[in-house]
Amino acid sequence: MFAVALVLLLLADAYFVFNTLVDVFPFNNVREAKRSEQITEVSLNGPVMLVPAVLLVIAGLTGLPVLAYAGGGLELLILLSGLAVWWLPYLVGVTVPWAAAGTGETWAGLHARTYAKTIIVLPGRKGRPRPNLEHMILHALFFAAAICTFAAAGTV
Repeated sequence: MFAVALVLLLLADAYFVFNTLVDVFPFNNVREAKRSEQITEVSLNGPVMLVPAVLLVIAGLTGLPVLAYAGGGLELLILLSGLAVWWLPYLVGVTVPWAAAGTGETWAGLHARTYAKTIIVLPGRKGRPRPNLEHMILHALFFAAAICTFAAAGTV
């Protein structure tokens, strides 16, 4: 389980970085994001997303499962943050304050400019921003990585 958890943690981070920097339209819409937005997003979130993997590796090397549990907890917080940004506006019409941080736009405006033309499989809800397929997959990776990291912690 340790190897599965580590692969999922690293895969989620790599997937995030790739989809933030590489244009694979219509899966993502990097071409509509400003390069400064891309760099800011990767430089802030990429390292944070690596911390659970680092904690898991250190837990494996030291035999301290508490570090793996901390990594799983952090991965869960990363997932919850993503769900708050993407699913709260869609499901209940509430936007978290950090959704469009540093862009000078509202989340609805940023979504319309950068994500609305990507692959979206969910039906519209009163004109609210909808999670796109790219982020639905990312959230699934975060969830799987968190669960497997907690399971791996029990074997450290």
